[in-house]
Amino acid sequence: MRTNINRFLFVLLLLSGEILSAQDVHFSQFYSTPLQVNPAMTGVYDGKLRFTNNYRSQWSALGKGYKTIHTSLDVPVGKNDVKNNYFGVGAMVYQDKAGEAGFTSTIIEGSLSYVTALDDIGDHYFSIGFQGGLNQNSLDISKTTWDSQWNGDTYDPALPSFESIQLQQFAYLDFNAGLMYFYVPDGNNALALGASMSHVGSPNVSFIIRQEAPLRKKFNFHGSGDLSLNKENQTWIQPRFLVSVQGKQKEIVAGGFLKNKVQFKSRYTNYKKEAYFLFGGFYRYKDAAIFAARFEYNTVGLGISYDLNTSNLSNLAGSASAFEINFSYVMYVKRGERAKNFNKMPRFL
Repeated sequence: MRTNINRFLFVLLLLSGEILSAQDVHFSQFYSTPLQVNPAMTGVYDGKLRFTNNYRSQWSALGKGYKTIHTSLDVPVGKNDVKNNYFGVGAMVYQDKAGEAGFTSTIIEGSLSYVTALDDIGDHYFSIGFQGGLNQNSLDISKTTWDSQWNGDTYDPALPSFESIQLQQFAYLDFNAGLMYFYVPDGNNALALGASMSHVGSPNVSFIIRQEAPLRKKFNFHGSGDLSLNKENQTWIQPRFLVSVQGKQKEIVAGGFLKNKVQFKSRYTNYKKEAYFLFGGFYRYKDAAIFAARFEYNTVGLGISYDLNTSNLSNLAGSASAFEINFSYVMYVKRGERAKNFNKMPRFL
């Protein structure tokens, strides 16, 4: 009985635009989903190509919870042609599936950015980015349950739901924009601040024909730093924060990593290779404590995080936690080509 009630409440929350105000998904490892945070980050990193993939499982104790998959790919264009000015091009796909009714949001968007130096030596940069695509929402109405289908003792699917949901699937156009400033004095230190606005046109995402349920504009404010703690550049601190405001909803996440470099020589070539270990934590205000770790070697990185819910939701769901994993790949510029690619840039991963 309790399980069925939780399922009903979960689906009801998902389908009610007035309760949720059509909110976006979020990632605890927001620093590893740059195109989802701000399109101005497209192509802004130390390398030729960047691929990132995230999987998040949240609230598995409440119905089927949320399952989110994110993939993005972006490249800088024109670094060889125009000094200290270039474009970034990228694409992002992610899908979020929630609840017994399989409420699914599929996001497919392309990104374009322009990056320019603000000084002659290339320490200060400014970027502006735009993003747009065709997105889709869907659900399986046959799997929904409603309070009108309870006969007082048990759930009876033969009883009418008295609901007026007419669409099980629809698509809509969406547009985002952002800007960012970043400071890179050398190859070991960096600071960045940015802001973005998602859902510029507040598209209608109602499952009911002739009813308005606008996807409210979302404003992101984010910052990051890579700060070396010693002359040998063996240890860094990496502070990160993200503030999101969407309608009446607010999300504030802040924290950081301690990053350590380990060098070792190849047995056959005597060539030194480097690996990085990152350990840290974040706090999502009034929601969760986030424990995170990351390993980076050569061109690949692997990150994991676990959310320990601290809100009242943990009492309802029993275990309202979340697990997230990230895999990333960055194609680096060869040492002999770094000068003409002016890759004195933050990695953002």
